[in-house]
Amino acid sequence: MQDKRFLAAAAVALAICGAAHADEPENNAVRIGYAKVRFNLQSGDLTGPPGTTPPGLKIDAKDLDVFAISYERRLGDNWAAQLQAGIPPTLTAVGAGVAAPVGTVAKARIWFPTAMVRYTIPGFSVVRPYVAGGVTYTFFTEQESSPGYNAAVQGAGSSIDLKSSWGAYGRVGLEYPLDKQWCINVEFSSFHLKTTATVDTQTPGFGTISRHVDLKDAPRIFGATIGYRF
Repeated sequence: MQDKRFLAAAAVALAICGAAHADEPENNAVRIGYAKVRFNLQSGDLTGPPGTTPPGLKIDAKDLDVFAISYERRLGDNWAAQLQAGIPPTLTAVGAGVAAPVGTVAKARIWFPTAMVRYTIPGFSVVRPYVAGGVTYTFFTEQESSPGYNAAVQGAGSSIDLKSSWGAYGRVGLEYPLDKQWCINVEFSSFHLKTTATVDTQTPGFGTISRHVDLKDAPRIFGATIGYRF
C-alpha cells in the first residue's frame, strides 16, 4: 500500500508540474528509450534456524532490459529537474556459491523510480555533456520463489519478501540535438541497492522455517533515449 501511494503521489506531481508549465515552450522534455541493467550482486549467506540451512548458499541476479521514460523540467540555463520511471522488468534471482546448481530461486518485479537534478556542462557546440545526481526508491512486487528453491530446502512451498530501500543515484551522459525540439541521449548510470530477502518455507514435519539473506549492489545502467522538448 505504501508503494502504491508513493507512485500515485509521483504521478500527480508530474501531471501538475507539466500542466502548470505547458505554456512555456522548451522548458519541459519527455524522454523514452532503452536501458541495460547489469548486476554484480554481493550476497551474504542464506541463514535460518540452527541445523536448517547449509552454509554457503548465496544469490545472484540476471541482467535486465528496461523500457525507460522520464520527464524533465528546466530550472535555468544549465540546470534541470528530472523524474524517471519505466515499465518494471522481472528480476530473476539465481543461486550462487553452493546454491549455483539450483538455478532460478525467485522472481519479482523491480521498481526504481528516481528523482534527480541534472547539470549540462557549458561550452560544447555539437554535443552537450551532462552529469546528474539524485535518489531512487527501490521496491518489489509479484515476488515468488521457484520450485527449484523449494526442492533445495525440502519445502512444500515458500513466500518471499524483499525489503524496499532508498539509495543514491548518479549519471553521466551526452545529449545530441537533432533540431530545436528533438534530441538523442546516451547515458551511463548507477545507483545504490541494498535489501534483505526473507523467505518463509512450509516444511513438512517442521512447520514454517524463516530464512534471510542480505543483498547489496551498485547496478550499472547503459541507456539510450530520444527526447522531445515542449
